[in-house]
Amino acid sequence: MTRLSAILSLLLICGSAFAQTSTGSLTGTIQDQTGALVPGALVRIIATETGDVARTIPAGEAGTFAAPLLRPGLYTVEVTHPGFKKLTRQGVLLRVDEVVDLRLTIEPGGVNEQVTVTAEAPLLEEKTHSVGQVVDSRTILQLPLNGRNYLQLGNLTAGAVPNTRSRDKTFSAYGNRGLQNAFLLDGARNQNYLRGLDNRARDAMRPSLEAIAEFKVQTANFSAEYGASAGAVVNVVTRGGTNEIHGTAFEFLRNSAFDATDFFQPAGSAQPLFIQHQFGGSAGGPVRRNRAWWFGAFERTHISDETTSTATVPLLPERQGVFGSRGIFDPLTTRPNPAGAGSVRDRFPGNQIPASRFDRIGKAQLDKYPNPLINAAARNYVTNPLEATRLNNGTFRGDGRISDADTLFGRFSFINGDFVRPAPLPAPAGNGTLRNQPSWSVGIGHTRVITPTIVHELRFAWNRVSVIQDGLLPREEVVAGALDPGVSSGTPTFNVTGFTGIGVEPANFGNLPLNKTSAVWNLSSNLSIARGKHNLKTGFDFQLVRVTTDTTLQGRGNFGFTGVFTQDPQARASTGSPVADLLLGLPNSITVGTRGISNERAKHYYGYFQDDFSVTKSLTLNLGIRYDLTRPFFEKDNRFGNLILDQGDPNFGQLVFAGDSRYPRALQYADRNNFAPRFGLAWRTPAPGLVIRGGYGIFFSQDEGTGVNRRMTNNPPFVGFGGYVINSDQLNISSTIPLTGALPARTPAPKPQDFRLEPRATATLISWDQRFRSGYVQQWSLSIQKSLPGDSLFEVNYVGNHGLGLGGSFPANNPAPGPGAIAARRPLARFTAAPVFRSAPYAVSYYHGVSTRFERRFRNGLSYLASFTFGRAIDTASEFAVCDACGASADDSIQDPSDINKSQKSLSNHHVGRRFVLSGNWELPFGAGRRWAAGGAARHLLGGWALSGIVSLSDGIPFTPSLSFDNANTGGPNRPNRLRDGKLANPSIQRYFDVDAFAFPPQFTYGNSGRNVLIGPGTNSVDCAVHRNFRLPINEASELQFRAEAFNAFNRPHFDLPGSAIGTPAAGIIGATSQPNRQLQLGLKMIF
Repeated sequence: MTRLSAILSLLLICGSAFAQTSTGSLTGTIQDQTGALVPGALVRIIATETGDVARTIPAGEAGTFAAPLLRPGLYTVEVTHPGFKKLTRQGVLLRVDEVVDLRLTIEPGGVNEQVTVTAEAPLLEEKTHSVGQVVDSRTILQLPLNGRNYLQLGNLTAGAVPNTRSRDKTFSAYGNRGLQNAFLLDGARNQNYLRGLDNRARDAMRPSLEAIAEFKVQTANFSAEYGASAGAVVNVVTRGGTNEIHGTAFEFLRNSAFDATDFFQPAGSAQPLFIQHQFGGSAGGPVRRNRAWWFGAFERTHISDETTSTATVPLLPERQGVFGSRGIFDPLTTRPNPAGAGSVRDRFPGNQIPASRFDRIGKAQLDKYPNPLINAAARNYVTNPLEATRLNNGTFRGDGRISDADTLFGRFSFINGDFVRPAPLPAPAGNGTLRNQPSWSVGIGHTRVITPTIVHELRFAWNRVSVIQDGLLPREEVVAGALDPGVSSGTPTFNVTGFTGIGVEPANFGNLPLNKTSAVWNLSSNLSIARGKHNLKTGFDFQLVRVTTDTTLQGRGNFGFTGVFTQDPQARASTGSPVADLLLGLPNSITVGTRGISNERAKHYYGYFQDDFSVTKSLTLNLGIRYDLTRPFFEKDNRFGNLILDQGDPNFGQLVFAGDSRYPRALQYADRNNFAPRFGLAWRTPAPGLVIRGGYGIFFSQDEGTGVNRRMTNNPPFVGFGGYVINSDQLNISSTIPLTGALPARTPAPKPQDFRLEPRATATLISWDQRFRSGYVQQWSLSIQKSLPGDSLFEVNYVGNHGLGLGGSFPANNPAPGPGAIAARRPLARFTAAPVFRSAPYAVSYYHGVSTRFERRFRNGLSYLASFTFGRAIDTASEFAVCDACGASADDSIQDPSDINKSQKSLSNHHVGRRFVLSGNWELPFGAGRRWAAGGAARHLLGGWALSGIVSLSDGIPFTPSLSFDNANTGGPNRPNRLRDGKLANPSIQRYFDVDAFAFPPQFTYGNSGRNVLIGPGTNSVDCAVHRNFRLPINEASELQFRAEAFNAFNRPHFDLPGSAIGTPAAGIIGATSQPNRQLQLGLKMIF
């Protein structure tokens, strides 16, 4: 009892572990040739590449040993015991998050005698129940990767499917949300919390391929060490130095001259220019042999991407006020109609505006337009501007043994560079943008062997991701008072109906200036104790997150010109011109915005306890419990407001603000009940090489990086207050402000306690449930593994999960279908004009799937991995933001907010019914040291060749037929009635689905068609590479490698989803591809 108390005390005192590690464990049993256990044998574990004695352990009473928290890599295991020969087991490969169990047999004899065995560790996972896949450095460096992004290889994992419909753009594992994936870098959290980042990538730092030693994708039922995630866990380990100096230098080139044309590119048209250079190198070696090592890698990327921009600019006569036969009327002559209702105006003589009437600002803006390239009224200006990307990516790491019991490592990684995006029109008419997205990451780790059976690991990590975006044009106010003081570049925007606007930016780059930052601090440790049949781990992690956003929404002013002031009030449709309104300096609408600043912070606490209990030699139980306290974000200066929509709250329908003593500072209560049990088993059956594994666990969700426009910082008066919108009366020019007039001053935002929300407010209102419970996923799995000859493994898995209380956002003030004005029928009658969105943990998900894996470890020049997944993913929301206004896919748009979980329950956006992936590397058996052509001329001609490739075949993703108009009169999206299935036996790009199977429902009713009821085109892609290595006369390890890679090598078109708006000409027609046609890449690499 005293011994147990001491162990538990040590666990509680020292056990502050970050709930993830980047290490592995070696365990084993020592026996003699009769099978009798040999307690007390001395085991030494030596890192092969560095010569470092990582661990010296005496075998326990049962002849067993355990060495946790070992860095992944190759090891040599030595066993000595009096009366027995020394056993040396070489080539033991330990991969990240693996438990390698060795059975070591020693022979009688003298200790000076030695038996050496070279054998890799088995692929069978006999000690753990988690489901996942390790991707080693050979696979990372040899497989063809377009863009050299290691996360593309995550899709090789059984159960993973590309998440093309998510903001995350990585992958979904066994039906879970991609935005719930967790990323680790050298054992520390590598998460990005930026609000609304393009593609919403969740990893803060993405090292170059040369800097990665290996990574593991854990897809289901991982142990209690891993958490704060209801998706997969991607655990990356960076490279370190060795006792020998090794390195690489490389360049990869892509050029559109080598590529096939797009399937839909018009015949005879020029191929858009695309040039990509990726070059750099890596090197590592010893500072002091067997004691300290260094490593560094650097990569630079240059991309020039030509885009085709088609614009509409005014014709030259219009710029001089000449409008031909188009009736142009003088707004100064507006008067009541003497012959009847309405008003009348006089026509400008000859439909020409005199130069004396030109507004100087309006004329100056009109003169910024480039001349049309063809004499046509529309689409008369076509250019091919270049988008330019310059990106640097570096990682530097040092490792050292500072004593026999202590090791230390440190790593610094960075990414920075510029992204230049051209505007639809050249300067000065258009305002291109410059974006920089710098990222930094620091990791420091210390491991101490307290005793041979007690090991402690302490880690500190920090990462920071920023987006800094501004315009390329210098600041020019143009219209007095149009630019907010926080605007540092550009001019106001002049939107001219029917024409490309002046001063507009590229799509999705409109908030200028913009500065967003996500910073995360981790302080963590990990304690492991081996005691008899128990391998115990415990831990606690503190994480501080800071997210700042500084943006100016419409801060440069937006002036709209629609032609209403030069129309004939009696014949509006055929008269007037937006260009004429601009010449006269009379905007129909003026929108002036203000700066919005937020500084969100959160503190998270995680703890766990794990016991891997070897019940018998063949049966291991994995028992764990985890606690996640993910506290809600608060704003540093209390710039939070929440619209209370919780039933029973006395402030229902009111905005409350942070600092109100009746509510917590975050305006949400922390969910303190997040206990996550984990249970699993691994049984080595009596059948040789057969292991059965299974488990169950609960996994809590994490923040999904929801955009600023759906957070409490976006409620008035913190965003949008002080700006204004002027929509003029077309019959009265005094209702607008001429461009040469004086705009009203922006008013300072009131203090929250002085702010009163008016019923007619038009600003978007955000409501979050005050008791926003953390969503969670229950997951269960059963797998069978069988080892096969040739270092191969076959595995079949069944994985099921059920998500509950997953976060989502939905419109909360849409009326029921019916006639009459929408505003008058809204359920929240207090807010008739303001859009209201509510965020709540309402969504559910379901998944059942079977996957298989057939893997061969690299041996005799050949390795491969084949995986097949068959599953069905169902949910009521595939991401947090499930509304059109949030920028989500229309296939997640909510038709009936009053019954979400019924009307939205359908196939998930990331559902892929069947997916097969085959990847492999094959070094051809010719040349020196190979089976054939080992000498002579044949060696030089045939030697050094290798092939690698990825074959991917998968079903399509689901999509939703919709209506292009508001048939139900609710202000939200509408769906048609579904008369029959809608699938065609032989779909084509001109008629992909049966459009006639969908019909308009009766007016003022919802359609009965569900969400995601049709499946889009599948994919069939082959990426391949051929490379040849030439020996260099430097040393035996020096080579020059030439590579040629083809992506979509057979040039199969991969079609995008068809048009889905029923009743429109595009319905059922496919007009684009989802992936490029064949692209080629050439590479040259020196290896030394």
